[in-house]
Amino acid sequence: MSLVKKGLSDSRYYLIANIGNKLLAFLIIPILAKSVGVEEFATYDLFLVISSFLNIVVILGIDSGIAILLAESSDNKELSFLYLSTLIISLLVIALLSTIFSVIFIYTDELFLLKREIWVYIFFYVLFTMISYHTFNFLRWRERAKEASFVTLFSYISGMLTGLLFLYFHKSVEAYLQGLIVGVFFGAIVSLYISREYILNFKIVEDAKERLKELLKLSLPFIPSYLGDTLMQMADRVVILMLFGKYELGLYAIIIKLAMIPQIVLGTVTGGFLPVMLKNYNTPKGKSLIRNFFHIYLLIIPISFLIVYPISEWAVELFGGKDFVEASYLLPMAIASILFVQSNQASGFGYYIKRKTHYIIYITFGTVALNYIFSLILGYKIGIEGVILGTLIAGIIKTYINTLYSERLHSVEYSFKLLTLIGLFSLILSILTSKGAL
Repeated sequence: MSLVKKGLSDSRYYLIANIGNKLLAFLIIPILAKSVGVEEFATYDLFLVISSFLNIVVILGIDSGIAILLAESSDNKELSFLYLSTLIISLLVIALLSTIFSVIFIYTDELFLLKREIWVYIFFYVLFTMISYHTFNFLRWRERAKEASFVTLFSYISGMLTGLLFLYFHKSVEAYLQGLIVGVFFGAIVSLYISREYILNFKIVEDAKERLKELLKLSLPFIPSYLGDTLMQMADRVVILMLFGKYELGLYAIIIKLAMIPQIVLGTVTGGFLPVMLKNYNTPKGKSLIRNFFHIYLLIIPISFLIVYPISEWAVELFGGKDFVEASYLLPMAIASILFVQSNQASGFGYYIKRKTHYIIYITFGTVALNYIFSLILGYKIGIEGVILGTLIAGIIKTYINTLYSERLHSVEYSFKLLTLIGLFSLILSILTSKGAL
């Protein structure tokens, strides 16, 4: 019972930090969107997406790979070695990437329509958030939940409040990013201070080389899985920049961020049901719960579309301002596309039950390729809504394939008839509300 109480207590701290981070990220969007222009908001969106991608490369999956080593370690000398090693490895990756990009910028002043200064901000942001994240992850696996949650929440609050302060004096996206970086720098300093005992006690262990090899062997396989969702986001941005420009990307960005709200809510609910479903997957009640949960998830997609459609213009104006209202008709189809792309959060238990999680990587990267192809073709033919329709089609295909193979690995009797009907209905609704598809 003490372990249950410990788990509930730790979960409380992580929940507070998670809700706090998401709430702050959500609240900053309307403030920033109404303070800067559409194109500058596109710069902010690219900043976030590229930073997320680089963070995955820099972290190298160590956040998951180190869990086993920390669980087996109790010696302070070894713990100090592992903590400092994770920081040093990521610092070396950042140094390598910085060198590569420095060479690139000898020959150009812009990359992805972002000037050199923005890329400098990106690398500083990745550096400081990396320090805070590694510290959070290390403390989490050492069961220091309160300190771990404080680290991540303080970094977010410090970054966003300092960014808002800079934005108040100079209403530009660069001013906000400068403040953001100053804030996450403070977060990194606090992180290092909290973990100072591991820094001050650092010594190279006897089998250091073997421990580092083991750490990377455990960590690197996680990278492809982490990259999947970020590559989906980047594919859309690349297509929009290729076919249109930063103005259209700014419109797209505000719509997508608003459209993420239902997915975040459903993801939170799914997180609560996931342990129960996995624990009881082989019982009649467990199978019924897994099956019905996914079916309800599917039904929510067109229902969300129909609820949001009549209020989309009001919601976009409230969230982003009048400059973004022209793209409000995209909101319902964006919600549908995101929910289909993220449908694996409510299905696919067969991959985990049968230890076939590498299949998820193949499906994810296949979906990225389909998304790029469909979005490029439809975007060229009918405009920006074609990019979202392309993502929707790729998401429907992903959901069908993901569910089909999961069912073959461990059957819970999913209704493929319902899945097909919901997919077609959502696609028809999206086409009917699109300005260029008909």
